[in-house]
Amino acid sequence: MACPYCDLLLKKVGLERGQKAVCPRCGHLLYASKKNSVDKTLALSFSGLVFYLPANFMPLMTLDTLGIEKSASIYDGAVALYQHHYFFVAGMVVVTSLVFPLIKISILFLVSLALKLRFYPPGLPLLMRWYRHLDEWGMLEVYMVGILVTIVKMYHTAHIRYDAGFFCFIALLLVALGSSVTMDKHLFWRLIEKKGQ
Repeated sequence: MACPYCDLLLKKVGLERGQKAVCPRCGHLLYASKKNSVDKTLALSFSGLVFYLPANFMPLMTLDTLGIEKSASIYDGAVALYQHHYFFVAGMVVVTSLVFPLIKISILFLVSLALKLRFYPPGLPLLMRWYRHLDEWGMLEVYMVGILVTIVKMYHTAHIRYDAGFFCFIALLLVALGSSVTMDKHLFWRLIEKKGQ
């Protein structure tokens, strides 16, 4: 492997629990061993699948303006954009907020479950590669920023009631971030490669 900071070529080595790999030239942290990575990733990805449907299809917030209440889910927002002829924006919302997060969490669940059960189907390396590519397209954080901007702008003009979908969305976001943090990619690849030999 190459150090991302100084490009020194190094031999990748397996780490014991609690160890870290550091570049001998620049001192940059290359990777670190994470405790119970497979178990934690499996639990978090399963939780993500549980929160996915209510987070995307239940109302996020109810806005009360002069006695008129209006609420919507992420899915409703995509449909409204489509109905107002914002086809590209609607498509991007569907892909980045609905499709990619579901595929990403599902792949993570399948891979961690396979490693937990010591079941190594031939497509497991391909799933890991797909996860790496989709990791760059998860836009839940960006959508959360949009929700926060809406809250700040509407705070003085409407009464805002937070619905179940809002809390499920926050839980989904935290689970997605947590699974990315707890997943030890080097360990996952090492387990897959070891079985492939």
